[in-house]
Amino acid sequence: MSGNGLRERLLAGLMAWAALAAAAASARAGGFDADSARAKARALVPFVVHAEAAPLWREFDATMRAALKDSAAFAATLASMQAQTGALDSLLSDSVSTPQPGLFLYRARCRFAKSPQPLELSIAFDAGGQVSGMLLRPPSDQPHSEYPSSHLDYRTRTSLRLPVRGEWSVVWGGRTIKQNYHAYTRDQRFALDLLIVRDGHTHAGDGKRLADYYCYGQPVLAPAAGIVVWVQDGLPDNPPGQMDPAHATGNSLIIAHGNGEYSLIAHLQPGSLRFKKGDHVNADDELGRCGNSGNTSEPHVHYHLQAGPKPFDADGLPVTFVDLVVDGKPVASAEIEQGQRVRRAH
Repeated sequence: MSGNGLRERLLAGLMAWAALAAAAASARAGGFDADSARAKARALVPFVVHAEAAPLWREFDATMRAALKDSAAFAATLASMQAQTGALDSLLSDSVSTPQPGLFLYRARCRFAKSPQPLELSIAFDAGGQVSGMLLRPPSDQPHSEYPSSHLDYRTRTSLRLPVRGEWSVVWGGRTIKQNYHAYTRDQRFALDLLIVRDGHTHAGDGKRLADYYCYGQPVLAPAAGIVVWVQDGLPDNPPGQMDPAHATGNSLIIAHGNGEYSLIAHLQPGSLRFKKGDHVNADDELGRCGNSGNTSEPHVHYHLQAGPKPFDADGLPVTFVDLVVDGKPVASAEIEQGQRVRRAH
């Protein structure tokens, strides 16, 4: 970093700390209001975009800290987020609202280097000025558009089979936003979510227990042979209806197949993963069990193919599976889509 760049970062840091100190003094005096929330949020934004976890962690309330587990896990999540979005190009607009008494919600529309569309950073403050929530996502009032991938004509090189046994339904999959809500992101441009549906339902009973879900605990298989290059395990399954956005993929792993292709399989049961980083896996090996860990409210298997070994920081690739049955008809290969029923042919 140049001397000028270092001085700019130091100056920005000093200004941010001054704003935080002023907001803290205001909160202690019982005067935390919308203006205080805006000033404090603007002071925190640089820490978010530069993935500086420690200053943010100090501002979190007890509930926020409990949801994020610990400061190390939060730091890793923040680093992953920055890798996916890239540097902040500009802050386009911001506002503060009071959705309920004692809650101040700051929203900033930002443009990032790696995002094809602006993203919205939301920071919630309690009446005392502590951070009670933080989220980065596409603005709710902006229609999503598909990520402008340079791989639309790509042909899968690895002979991939479905990562599950039995008949599953494609709940999200395809090339358009309407078919596949993942499609606006770079890495998940062609991602798939699979679950089991019986008589029009994904679960028995009222669905309040994980065991009610037909796919929960089902084996998840290696779609092809390769080397495990990344693993995340030990995260709890969410109760149905709850999500863990701080750990988007949950218990998951990435397999390098060669040919520049990498499979990411996500949302597995904690402790069910059978391989560690560096292990060789054979096609059809059981990788783990379908769970509900990570940013998911219902058990399912997330799968996508990407062009690099890092989570959140690689181009997604179109996925063609071989030797399968789609809607009851055997096919040699297919790129599956939302609404289809799929299973392995053998």
